[in-house]
Amino acid sequence: MAEAAAKADRKINLRITTPRGLKFAEKADMIIMRCIDGDMGVLRGHAPISAVLGDGILRIINDGVEKKLALFGGIVEIGDNTVDIYSTIAQRPEEIDLERAKRDKEEAEAIIMEETEELKIRSMQVVLRRSLVRIEVSLHLDEEKEINIGNNNEDEE
Repeated sequence: MAEAAAKADRKINLRITTPRGLKFAEKADMIIMRCIDGDMGVLRGHAPISAVLGDGILRIINDGVEKKLALFGGIVEIGDNTVDIYSTIAQRPEEIDLERAKRDKEEAEAIIMEETEELKIRSMQVVLRRSLVRIEVSLHLDEEKEINIGNNNEDEE
């Protein structure tokens, strides 16, 4: 029993709070989260810090077992062997509607493809307009020569 208590003392206390209250509380060996400027891992003894979270996977490693949660934004406060996460959305795997997530993914990809096609069309319109301008200006050079030739002939007479 003393060994279990000593092992528990070497853990990090993780608490995740959402607007509905305490969502998740557990002790962990390591926590890895997505911050807005990259992933951050936390082990026992981590220096105190606060950071802004991005959208990503929160990985909780405990006794060689990894749990994953979907975490969308928020802030993290790391203190005396504690990690407090405040987020609008934190979802366990069993709380995720996989079929809805797949539909949302397909819809988003389709919209991105449409936008990409529209951007390609706009880009080609710019290329076309610039080409037409270049052609017109280039043809004007021939007209300019004719005008100069005409003017030169008048001077010679």
